[in-house]
Amino acid sequence: MLGQALGLTDAEFEALQRDDYRDSPLFNAREKAAMWWAEAMTLNTAKRDDAVWDEMRRLFSDAEIVEISFASGMFNMINRLNDSFRTELEPEDYNRKQHGAVKVTLGALDGYACRICEGSAARTTE
Repeated sequence: MLGQALGLTDAEFEALQRDDYRDSPLFNAREKAAMWWAEAMTLNTAKRDDAVWDEMRRLFSDAEIVEISFASGMFNMINRLNDSFRTELEPEDYNRKQHGAVKVTLGALDGYACRICEGSAARTTE
């Protein structure tokens, strides 16, 4: 649902389902690296995977790496809790109604992320 709300296309979603996003022309280098990093964090291989770490360092600032890592870690935590507690998730139609009420947009999230990165860049130049 969140991916759709942020503009993920059916073709992009299918590439993610097939697990071939790294070879897909549908994603740019930064998107591929962020997904690879999130996957490595989820599988707990990030600490030993120099290739993914080097790619993250090449493409993202420290602040961006922290933000991507926190988002991935938070979703991992939520998933582990929901799985452990056998949480019954809301049906898709309920989530669609919620999205309509909240109106999450790519622009809103991008603006939020850019403010974080700009604040970090200002602190490093001072």
